[in-house]
Amino acid sequence: MNAIELVPASALRPALYNPREADGERLALVRLSLQKLGFLLPLVATPDGEILSGHQRHAVAVAMGAKRLPVMRVDVKDSARRGVNLLFNRATNDISIEATEQDLRTAIRAAGVEDMAAALPDIAPDSPDFHPCMSAAERPVLPLARRNVRGFVRHAANVGRMLARLHIRLPIVTTPDGMVINGVGRLEAAARKGRATIPVVELAEEKADFARAMLNLLSMDFRFTGENADFLRYGSFRRDWLRRTHLGRAFVLPVYSHKRLADVTLNDRFMHKWRQVCGESVLDFGSGQGDEARMLRAKGIRVTEFEPYPAEKGVVNREKGRASALHFLADVRTGTPFSAIFVSSVLNSVPFPEDREHILRLVAALCGPETVVFLAARSTKGSAWCWHVKGEAMSNRASRACQFKLAMEPGVHIGDIANAPKIQKFYEPEEWRALLGRFFGQVQSGHADGMMTSICRKPLAWHPRELAASLRFEFNLPYPDGKRMELASHALAAFSHRLGFPLEQD
Repeated sequence: MNAIELVPASALRPALYNPREADGERLALVRLSLQKLGFLLPLVATPDGEILSGHQRHAVAVAMGAKRLPVMRVDVKDSARRGVNLLFNRATNDISIEATEQDLRTAIRAAGVEDMAAALPDIAPDSPDFHPCMSAAERPVLPLARRNVRGFVRHAANVGRMLARLHIRLPIVTTPDGMVINGVGRLEAAARKGRATIPVVELAEEKADFARAMLNLLSMDFRFTGENADFLRYGSFRRDWLRRTHLGRAFVLPVYSHKRLADVTLNDRFMHKWRQVCGESVLDFGSGQGDEARMLRAKGIRVTEFEPYPAEKGVVNREKGRASALHFLADVRTGTPFSAIFVSSVLNSVPFPEDREHILRLVAALCGPETVVFLAARSTKGSAWCWHVKGEAMSNRASRACQFKLAMEPGVHIGDIANAPKIQKFYEPEEWRALLGRFFGQVQSGHADGMMTSICRKPLAWHPRELAASLRFEFNLPYPDGKRMELASHALAAFSHRLGFPLEQD
């Protein structure tokens, strides 16, 4: 197992990218937990002392006067630390996939932990009782799994499997008779993997209910700002396994509103109908891996692409993103007409509401009098959302994705945590129509295969100052290497030339 060692508290440092936002109410609960239970689970840190799990416990313990803290060292490469940090922010709570940080806040308020704590004695910092995880001992997995099988939680098990894949063996916490207080997912993952033993911290029965609430319900809110927000922005790239072999829903929408996508062939009959609606010169805004653009070009359609985050083997390429932007801006500047514009699944992957509005404002500004805009995005009424929030299977893909809901706005989950965390936004029908209605005077919406669809015309008036702000944002997007696109001036010049007036001025 990963060794747990007592190290000087001063040898550890918080990760500046930790997205958890502490508040006074829950920091007081962290202090109460340490006063009554000590460290049932160790802090997790890199070999150089950067904390991956336990930021609040570290800060509170130091404030309590603790000089030494229990730590499990984990060797994680720099590029993966943000993702692993996110994983740990979900890894030690035995909760269902539906639970958000808001749900946990409500649950712990209702649990009556202060009353439970009043019956327990205080533990002095730096005393042996302050570090019960140091006494973790290997126990057979099979008897423990049989004892707790009714409490198995699929989502927790997927997190446990991901921890195991990273070679991290956090202990579980049980009562003397083997009932799991915390770590049922880690136990299930070990059982399914066929492991013989698992590290166990045994806790007295009179502390069990208090520990169960504190270990499973106490959690801070996520707050993605600054570099953490940028991290999610460039994590929005289209994954390799999502390569298109047929047109996506937005591209089929001009001809078929409900037909199964795999059944749509780009034969002469289809393309004749498609041209009648879409014309010969179109824009694919957020073209992903460019699959649809290649299919349409092969049929003689002039396609302008814009993809700020092209990626190969899970790595975003800034230079290719800049090249795509420059080609796009060249067509904008020369006045290339767009008889149709496609925004296919893009609004699912863009992580923040204001970012989506920037995109729609740019699309509206590129519309001519006859331009038709076709959009599609996954909805909360489809099977994909249900799979994410309550139907997650015990599969290899599910454990690698390790997705969970966020409370930052309705219909949002985060996944692909250990590789390149990605936000996905799912829409309610009313929310979808309201979003598009802010930018287009005519919005014809529908629903097909779990996706919201819309055909939009008549872009609404926009203020030049707002468009300029959207251009400065979209053409200065961040990249994993710490650089940005740095094409805002090119974008302002190209759009100003196309529209016939300078956007830099009011």
